This record gives sequence, C-alpha cells and structure tokens, in this order.
Amino acid sequence: MRNNRLLNTKLNKYVIPGIMMSLALQLGNIVDTVFVSNLIGVEAMSAVTMSLPVETIVQLTGYCLGIGGSIAVGNMLGKRDKEGASKLFSVTFFVTLMVGILFVFCAFPTAGPIARFLVHGGGMLTDYTRDYIRISMLGAPVIGIGLLMVNYLGVENHPELASLYLILANAINLILDYIFLRFTPLGITGASLSTVLGFLFAMVVFVCYIRSDKRNLRFVRLKAGEIRIIKEAVVTGVPMLIFMAANFVKAFGLNTIIMHMIGEDGMAVFTVCDNVLLIVEMLTGGIIGVIPNVAGILFGEKDYVGIRVLCKKMLRYSYIMLAVIFVIIMLFTEQITILFGSGGGELGKQMVSALRIFALCVIPYLWNKFITSYYESIEETAIASFVTLLENAAVVLPATFVGIYLWKQVDGSGINGIAAGFVATEIITVIAAWIFRKSKHKNTSFYIVPDKNPGINLDFSIRSTMDEAVVVHKKIVEFCREKNISSNKANLAAVCAEEMTVNIIKFGGKTSNWIDINLCLEEDVCRLRIRDNGVNFNPLEYNQDSEEFDIHGIELVKKISRSMDYIRAIDMNNTIISF
Repeated sequence: MRNNRLLNTKLNKYVIPGIMMSLALQLGNIVDTVFVSNLIGVEAMSAVTMSLPVETIVQLTGYCLGIGGSIAVGNMLGKRDKEGASKLFSVTFFVTLMVGILFVFCAFPTAGPIARFLVHGGGMLTDYTRDYIRISMLGAPVIGIGLLMVNYLGVENHPELASLYLILANAINLILDYIFLRFTPLGITGASLSTVLGFLFAMVVFVCYIRSDKRNLRFVRLKAGEIRIIKEAVVTGVPMLIFMAANFVKAFGLNTIIMHMIGEDGMAVFTVCDNVLLIVEMLTGGIIGVIPNVAGILFGEKDYVGIRVLCKKMLRYSYIMLAVIFVIIMLFTEQITILFGSGGGELGKQMVSALRIFALCVIPYLWNKFITSYYESIEETAIASFVTLLENAAVVLPATFVGIYLWKQVDGSGINGIAAGFVATEIITVIAAWIFRKSKHKNTSFYIVPDKNPGINLDFSIRSTMDEAVVVHKKIVEFCREKNISSNKANLAAVCAEEMTVNIIKFGGKTSNWIDINLCLEEDVCRLRIRDNGVNFNPLEYNQDSEEFDIHGIELVKKISRSMDYIRAIDMNNTIISF
C-alpha cells in the first residue's frame, strides 16, 4: 500500500509558504487600515473600506486569471502538456498587463465621480476615498501582474518565492506607510501609494524565477488565433471571477445599507469586523490555498487517492488554526478594537459586542472557503460558483439588512445586526451548498471523485534504499499474475520499475527518502507512474553518452516502453511509462 508519506512531506512544504503568502496578501489592507485610523482618523479608516469596490475591480484581472490560469496550467502539467501551459501563461500575462494600463488612463478623470458615487455625497469622506482609489488605479498594472505571478509560482514548485514576494511587498508597504503618514503631507494618498510601491519593488523576487532553467513555464510567441487559449483560464477561474464580481456587489451593497441605516459609526464597526475576517483569511486561507496549487495537478494525473489525502490534511490544519483564532478573538476583543483606532466610549463598547457575535461566523466561513477552493480545482465550477454567489452577494446583503432592522428593534442602534447578518450568511451558504451538491451529484460522497484511481491499480511505497528496491520486481510480477496479465507485459513493467527505482536511489541525492510506485491497468494500456522527491532529474533529457549518470537502465526502459513522459510537479519528479 502507498503510505502517502511522500505526498504528506511535500504538502508540509507548501503549508507554511501558503500561510505566509495569504498573510502577506491580506496584510496590506490591514496595515493601511491600522495606520490610517491611528494617524489620520476613524473617518479616513472608513474611506479605506469605502474604496473596496474599486480595489476589487483593480485586482480582478490579475487575481482571476492567476487563479484560473494556475489551476488550468496545473492540469496541463499533470497531463505533461508543457507547451500548452506556457501559451496559457503568456497570454494571461499579456492580458493582465493591458487591462492594468487601461486603468492608468482612467485614473484621473474617473476617481472623483466614482468616490462621490460610493459615498453618496461630498465632504471629507469623499475626498479621502477619491485620493485612495486614484493611486490604486494608477498602480493597477503592478498589482495585477503581482497577483498573477504569485499564483503561477505556487503551481511551479516555488511557493516559497510567492510568499517571499508578498512578504517583501508588505514589509515595504509597512515602512512606507509609517514614513508617508507620519512625516509627509500625503495623507491617505500615502497609504495607497505605499501599497503600490511595495508590489513594485518586491518584483525583484520574480527575477529568481525567470532566470531558473528548471521552470516549466516560459514566455512564448503566440500565433494568430492562439490567444483563444485564455478561455482555459477563464473557465477554470469562473468561481474566482464570480467571487470578485460578487465582492464588488457585496462591498458596494454593504456600504450603502450600513451608511443609510446606521451611519458612519456603523461603517467604523463594519471596518473592524471586516479586517478581523481578513486576519482569519490570512491564516486559514493560506492553508486552504494549498489546494488549488496541488489538487489541479493531482486531478490531471487522476490521482484521486492523493486528492483525498490533500484535503483531509489541509482541513485538519485549518481546524487547529481556527480554534486558536476564535479563542484569541474572544479573549482579546477589546484590544483588537483599540488596534483599529477605537478610543473607547460608547462606540468602543459597540465594536466589542459586535465583534464577539461576528466571531461565530468564522467556522462556517472556513468550510465555505474550502468548498470553493476544492471544487474549482476538480473542475466542478458550478458548485464553487454557487457558493461564491451566495456567500458574497445573494445572501449577505438581505441578511445584513434584516439583521440591522431586527436589532434596531432590540437596542435602537442595530450595530450588532451587522455581525448577526454575517453569521447567518455563512450558515445559510453551508446548508445551501450541501443541498446543491446532493441534487447535482446524487449518490456520491463529498469529494465527488471516485474512491479509487481509475483502472486496476497496484499502489505502494518503498524507502530509497537498495534493500527495498529488490522487492519492486517481485511485487509487480505477483500483482500481474493475480490479474491474469501476460507474463511478457508483467516482466516489461517489472523491469522498467526496477531500473527507474535503482536510478532514483543512486542519483536522487539526500532529499530522496521515499518512492511512490503505481501500476495501472486500464483497458489495453499498462501505465507505470513513479514519483520521488529527489533532485530534479528528467530521464528524457539524458542519453547513453552521459558521463554524469549511469543511465543504461533508462535507455532500456525507453526501448521497451511505448512512451515515457516526465514532469517536475509539486516539487517531485513524476515519470509515467506506458506499455
């Protein structure tokens, strides 16, 4: 039996960078809010929240094509289609850059009218909102390319570079925020500018990736008509597109409801709750975010057993993180509100009360986040889109309106109704998603994919030692005999597995400790998949004259097999041999 230690080891490598990447991705908004509220005022803090609809549109192309493109590329790499993956990468990069440049031309003429529309009037709040969104629009090309690249780095075996980029971007943002807001007259413009400059200066990290000769994705020239390949990213990214579009509706709708029903005090409370949700997103979202990077590749390889291992591990980590976050929110509620500029008094008390109610939504929120990430990774975009639409538009707006209205009957302010609306939204979405999945996929489990990999499978793991390598031949021959496979095919498969395994053990390096071997009998094809975590080694690139490796065994495998494919995915060597 496969022990999944190899996959588990690699998943652990993705978790910490994933958390750091998610943390850094959301930290910019939180840092801006904290600095603005403490150095300028609560009204300016509300302007940051009022700007969220425009921020969402600015990030839309880079985020959606990054998520959708990286998942589609993961599936392509899982199928060994490097050329198609590079074409998709190139076209998404080009489109993101062009859309960003379009925002630059629109920044000055449209920032003022948009701000007046969002705030529904004039005054200081409108001026703050205008200044903040103008700089965001000017920085759209930088932000779009940054978000696009961090998603591709994850699927390209470089999650550490993606997290490094975002950490560096936000470190620069943090430093510049303090300098601009404390020592210059830039005001809220400085907060927005520091975010854009952070994304720009951190791009030095991408040079490390571009200069790597081991990367799978490269910039390629596209022929006439090949730009249509972008539909692969668009289709896969539909849930994220709906999320961003719904997020725009959500941000605009909530701002409108809260300002009309409660006023600026309500916006201040909502801003605190929303930033706490960003903190939850930073930590649990980073863990769940591993799923799109890895599940797409496993789904392309039809490794359904590996998909289940991935999901169970990420959920276990998320539950632990969520428990810690919930306890911290409940114990340090007052300190959290002070961090976001609460000066105490009646408004401070209302923030504390609302935040404690709001904390109850984080558990169903995690589950909805997981559902969306998982189902879009296995190309079940209808379910992922349904959850996204409910959570970010269809349910949250009426739930918040009803929550505020009902709570007004209780205490006259209705502020706690904002938090109650969020809790109701997440719970309703979980229940509706379960009903939708059951109606669309009757008699299937939550995972939808089969319990076992397709075909008749022999799936086992060995340690990277010569002592264990000797059992490979015997295991495969016995398995084929039990399944009535001809001795000729059995010997071919056994010889190939043994030769490849020995080469991995000899030349895999110190990092190689486990080897996963899968023999799949499907119709008239016999496929042997070997996965190891040794040094980057592509058997297709070496020939018999190589002095660095003794690869006569690999030459033998090439001759007796029908085809051999290789990809470096999830930071592991994956070789598939067909007979």
